[in-house]
Amino acid sequence: MAIVGHWADLDEAQKLVQTKLLAGVIQEVYENGGLLKMLPVMAIDSKSIVYNRETTPPGAAFYDIHEQIPWTADVTQTQKTCELKRVARSSILDRFMMDTYKDPNDYRTIVLSQLTKGCMRTIEDKNIFGDIDNDAAEYDGIGHLFNTDAADGNNWTAAGGEVQMYDMAAGALSCLRVRQLIDKVKPRPDILLCSQTLQNMLSGAQFERGIAATYPQSVITLSKDEFGGRTHYFDGVRLVVSDYMLNEVDNTGDKDPGNDSIITSLYAIRFGQIMDGGLCLCIGGRTGGPEFFNIAELDELEDYDASGIRLTAYCSLALGSSKSLARIHSIGEATAVVA
Repeated sequence: MAIVGHWADLDEAQKLVQTKLLAGVIQEVYENGGLLKMLPVMAIDSKSIVYNRETTPPGAAFYDIHEQIPWTADVTQTQKTCELKRVARSSILDRFMMDTYKDPNDYRTIVLSQLTKGCMRTIEDKNIFGDIDNDAAEYDGIGHLFNTDAADGNNWTAAGGEVQMYDMAAGALSCLRVRQLIDKVKPRPDILLCSQTLQNMLSGAQFERGIAATYPQSVITLSKDEFGGRTHYFDGVRLVVSDYMLNEVDNTGDKDPGNDSIITSLYAIRFGQIMDGGLCLCIGGRTGGPEFFNIAELDELEDYDASGIRLTAYCSLALGSSKSLARIHSIGEATAVVA
């Protein structure tokens, strides 16, 4: 038994000792690379916005002298709709806690901080994996903004014409396919969005597995980002690592519930306003600004000795041109990148 001097044992000595609790909550969930801070914002003053994509552009012909020039009507367009959706969460501010807490402002700040983080994480997740076919209350993420959903055997072309997806069939990612991915986004993508694992695979192919030795003018390069940190580029297009890029269900735009499928995707994205043809975030109401969310304070909650705080945002993703987004899906994370 430990000798504690005046007291009979350690338990008796500890009765006179108090534990100090540090204010706040230490962050344990780190998720970088969200799309929200990169997306251009377009404010609309209605519940939805409709826009037209060209399908069949006009053509012309050559005619000889005195040859009749016919009137031609063959231009077609495809109409697309972007509908705002509401993301929200409410949390209780218990009055007992507010009245007895040493600093009630700290208590409210902690709750608001956690509330904001939860809403932001939900939006970032839906920016990638949202699917109105699974939940009509949400909006389509980048995995479901294509003209057709991913399918087994996607190979840039299909019976109905060109598509913007390629299926690696759970095999190794090919640098050739990444070049083709970049070519699919017109005029050129702003970023390549991938998981940390996929970037490590590309980096390993460049610096550890010898692609650079075989191909001295390798397309995988390193440079500095706007904050001075190291960032990777493929053929001059920046690789952005997103912790929201989770493993997915094969041949879909859906994340794997257990996140253990070892299958992932690589996206090429061009940002811009709808009429510029790019990918952007549409917002409405009081959404946007420094706070982004609309914060509502509820003074009294019925049947509770509490007030409340609620965050809401009205937003949705809009893809102007189908040529501003392309994807390689079903990439096997257990296989090395090949040239």
